[in-house]
Amino acid sequence: MYKTMKKNLTRLMSMVAIASMIFLGVSCENESNNSTDGKAQIQFKLTDAPSLVYDEVNIDILGVSVGIGDEFYDGPDSVKLQWVDLTITDPGLYNLLDYRNGETVMLAGSYIPVGKISQVRLLLGPNSNVVVDGVTYPLTTPSANTSGLKFNLHETLEADMMYSFTIDFDASKSVKKTGNNKYILKPVIRAFADTFGGTIKGVALPAEANPFVQLVKGTDTLISLPDLNGRFLFPGLAEGNYELTVISADTLGYGDSFIDAVPVINGQIMDLDTIRLVK
Repeated sequence: MYKTMKKNLTRLMSMVAIASMIFLGVSCENESNNSTDGKAQIQFKLTDAPSLVYDEVNIDILGVSVGIGDEFYDGPDSVKLQWVDLTITDPGLYNLLDYRNGETVMLAGSYIPVGKISQVRLLLGPNSNVVVDGVTYPLTTPSANTSGLKFNLHETLEADMMYSFTIDFDASKSVKKTGNNKYILKPVIRAFADTFGGTIKGVALPAEANPFVQLVKGTDTLISLPDLNGRFLFPGLAEGNYELTVISADTLGYGDSFIDAVPVINGQIMDLDTIRLVK
C-alpha cells in the first residue's frame, strides 16, 4: 500500500487546487463616494500549489485584461469580445510557489462595464524562469508574450456589485521540460469566484511524516501540501462527496489515513480537524 501511494505522489504531484478567497472590499469610510457609476468592481488574486519538482516557478506578469461580450464565447478568435485592461498591482515576477494553502497575492482590479465575461488574458513578459536544484533556467512562453495567455471565466457582472476571483495556477503541471534543460510554459489554470462552492480544511500530522493530502471526486484529483503547522485547505469545491486521503511522503513507516464521502455544501466549510498518521 505504501509503495502504491509513493507512486501516486509522483503521478499526482502536478495536480492541485488550493486557494484562499480574501475579498479586498471598498473602505467603509466616505461611503457616499463609493458609487460605481453603473459599473462592476472586479479583482483577481493569484494562488498556486506547492511543487515537488521546482524550487521556484517565476512568471513575469505585466498585465491583466477581461474579455466582455454579449454572449459567452469560447472560440479561438476573441474579436467578439471587448477587452478591458485592469490595473495590475505590481507588474513583474511572481513566484507561484510562494502562494499555497490559503496564501494569495492581489494581482489586479478595476471598475469595468457590466455584462458577461468570457475570458481573462494575462500579458506575460520575457523574464519568466524556473529554479531547479538551485539553478535558474529561462521559462519560454510561446505566443503569450505578444497575444497574452488566455483562459475561460464565465460570469455575469451586475452594476454596483463587487466581484473577486482567484486564479489557481498549477505550476507543476504547467511547466514542461523539453530536454537539454529547456523549459516551456503550457499553463494549466482554473479561476473561481470567492462565493463559489464549499471548502474542506484540516490539519495533517505529524510533520515528520511529510504528509500530503489527496482529494478525489470522480475523475478529478486534487492535492495539497500542508504548511509547517500541518494545515491544509481545499476551497472553491463543487458540491458533492469527496474521498480524502492523507499520505506520508516519507520512509518512516507511517500509514495512510482515508476518509470516505466527505460532504461539500455550497457556502459551507467542512473542518476535518486533526488527522494524525500512525506507524
